Amino acid sequence: MKSAVERRMEIVNVVNQEGKSRVEDLAAMFSVSSVTIRSDLSFLEKNGYVVRSHGAAIPNIGVIAELSVHEKRRQNAGIKARIGHEAAKLIECGDTVILDSGTTTREIAASLKSKSLDNVVVMTNGLDVAMELASVPGIEVLMSGGVLRKNALSFSGSQAESSLKNYRFDKVFLGVDGIDLRVGITTHSEPEASLNRLMCEISGQVIAVADSSKFGKRSCHIIREFGDIDILVTDSNIPEDYLQSLKDMKVEVIIVDKEKEK
Repeated sequence: MKSAVERRMEIVNVVNQEGKSRVEDLAAMFSVSSVTIRSDLSFLEKNGYVVRSHGAAIPNIGVIAELSVHEKRRQNAGIKARIGHEAAKLIECGDTVILDSGTTTREIAASLKSKSLDNVVVMTNGLDVAMELASVPGIEVLMSGGVLRKNALSFSGSQAESSLKNYRFDKVFLGVDGIDLRVGITTHSEPEASLNRLMCEISGQVIAVADSSKFGKRSCHIIREFGDIDILVTDSNIPEDYLQSLKDMKVEVIIVDKEKEK
């Protein structure tokens, strides 16, 4: 029996794939009552995932709603791990890097446990990212400090920004909530977007990590213009128009084969 969180996540996927889903069809699909599905749709509409329409649900085209970090970990977990593993290969001995908060950047941190590194400095604003690296030899961990967003396990705010202004880093690994051709690279939180912009300014190389579900999505707060990065690590389901646009902008795109995900 699926939990309410798992069922609601699958409902969003079904609605997005089909374009419109009736309450009765969803009830039959998930073997629950119509009352339960209506409750699910009320929750999803309130949080911006779908729009209810005459006994059915349709996708909410536009700004995406924010999931908690625990919900994000359930989404595309396998491919995020593969992206994190590939991105971790870009970190070498002697590097100074920033790992932004996020579920995919957390996978980078997890992958560093199996690498033999020395004299690496990692700054992060992600509480769970820091915990992943706490016992890894050869890596010095710095925390940005600031105000903790409990929903995201991330620090941001003026204190976080002040702590970064006297540093320079070789690379920043940027987690994102949405990548849109016209709008750019976005996230849900204005303080985090501001901190992310500073991270990019003080880093020699900007590396974005994002699974293909992030393309064509946008949040409220812009981090960078589309293409204003050096490297993107993503999976093979990246839309062709995005891939071509990035290549035209001389952005290196590293593709993780989604077909190998189990």
